[in-house]
Amino acid sequence: MSITIIDIFAFVCILFIIGYSLYIIYYAIGLYELNPFARRQKLTNRDIGFLQQNIPQIQKLPKSEKEKLFIRTAWFKSKKPFVYKGQVSNKNEVELLISASGMLLTLGMKNYKFIRAVHRVIVYPSDYYSILNKKHHVGEFNVGLKTLVFSEESLRDGFENDGDNINLAIHEFAHALCIETLAKNSWEARRFQFGLKKVKELFENQSFQEQYYRSGYFRVYGLTSLIEFFAVATENFLETPEQFENSYPELYDLLKKMLNYSF
Repeated sequence: MSITIIDIFAFVCILFIIGYSLYIIYYAIGLYELNPFARRQKLTNRDIGFLQQNIPQIQKLPKSEKEKLFIRTAWFKSKKPFVYKGQVSNKNEVELLISASGMLLTLGMKNYKFIRAVHRVIVYPSDYYSILNKKHHVGEFNVGLKTLVFSEESLRDGFENDGDNINLAIHEFAHALCIETLAKNSWEARRFQFGLKKVKELFENQSFQEQYYRSGYFRVYGLTSLIEFFAVATENFLETPEQFENSYPELYDLLKKMLNYSF
């Protein structure tokens, strides 16, 4: 009996389906901590020292919130696959900065694992060329591939100046959070999406946009779209909260409720 091209194609498809199914099962077991033999990893004292030295917002947190942040950071770092493209200088530091950023953004939320939105993280040494839109990037959130992508150089730059309201990691996690909470039935997801609608009303208000331009507090890039506006606003919310609240109390209060920040 001769084997046709159709037979080979069908066999390859079956192998792909089996392989992908096994990957999903393996990913789910790790993500939902279903393996009774796998121990949850903890951050070392050196890891904690690095984070406190490089992420100033951590110093402002109450002790209980710091502990929660470190536990969640260890979870994200150990559960999400990190893929490196090129020579990245210190992978552990990069993973700590990325993981802690996402967990800092969702510190007030119960659902912090980005189970639906983020399945892996890709890191390049510097800006990279995206074959999807034929442009160079320093970072992005790919919705279809459920992937966060960062340039190490720009990632680290985001933590060097705490007051410039530019933080690549927070920005891309904000995009992911919008997708993570979309069409989700939990109370906090509905609260987040309801808040996003209110943010949209502000964003589309002509007088608000005029104030936006005049004040110079937010980056002009935030006016690109609602999603970019929200991501830019989260950077300001976490880096300069006092100035944010004084300048834009209504928007500040919306973000505070959306992220359930009460500390």
